[in-house]
Amino acid sequence: MNCEGKVALVTGADGNGLGRSIALTLGREGAQVIVNYRTSQASALAVVEAIESSGGKARAVAADVFEAEGCQALVQTALEAFGRIDIVVIGPGGGWHPEALDALNPEAALEDLRHEAAPLLHLMRLVLPGMYARGWGRLIGIATHPVKLSPAYAYNVGKAARMQALLLAQDQAWAHGVTANVIAPGPVSGIPDLAGAVEACQHGDGWQKRADVSPQDIAEGVAFLCSDAGRFVSGCVLPYLWRE
Repeated sequence: MNCEGKVALVTGADGNGLGRSIALTLGREGAQVIVNYRTSQASALAVVEAIESSGGKARAVAADVFEAEGCQALVQTALEAFGRIDIVVIGPGGGWHPEALDALNPEAALEDLRHEAAPLLHLMRLVLPGMYARGWGRLIGIATHPVKLSPAYAYNVGKAARMQALLLAQDQAWAHGVTANVIAPGPVSGIPDLAGAVEACQHGDGWQKRADVSPQDIAEGVAFLCSDAGRFVSGCVLPYLWRE
């Protein structure tokens, strides 16, 4: 799974969850990585340092991807740094509002819906023209397991909107050589520290002996979809199961 020469934009790559492991793994595979964050600059810079210490290239960029202006600034900075964007991975989305239907907060649910859909809708118009011109691109969104849903109705609605937005983009994108896919895990525990995430990215003992799905499992799926091996995979919902 090789991504040499590609530029990957990973939203929300500064925490202890999926985004960080995805950024590290795409860096491992040779991609130049834009490590997006909202507030945790120190954490994002640490991810950049980890990628660069392994011989890769990365840059931390602060941007609120829930807003059009944030997406515009993020893409502009990425283009100034690396000249192109080939891969976009959209992670962060709505909040967690597990209210029952008869106690639903409509405004909070609508905000969840917006947070799930807005990054994709804002970013597509900014990155697709370049991908189309090169005849190559990858759009990947993190959603939720398609069958084993969470107990939070609003959360599920938001994730379903993101999933369908990507799947409905499949035909138009594929006509220009761009794939659109969904990674669909259930609950995934974070990796507490960066050292552990790097060790998992390098397939060390901790990852080899894992007892449940981890952020690194998700990152490996993203790496496959971004590689030449995943060239003809589009419209896929890749689910991950977990131990209950």
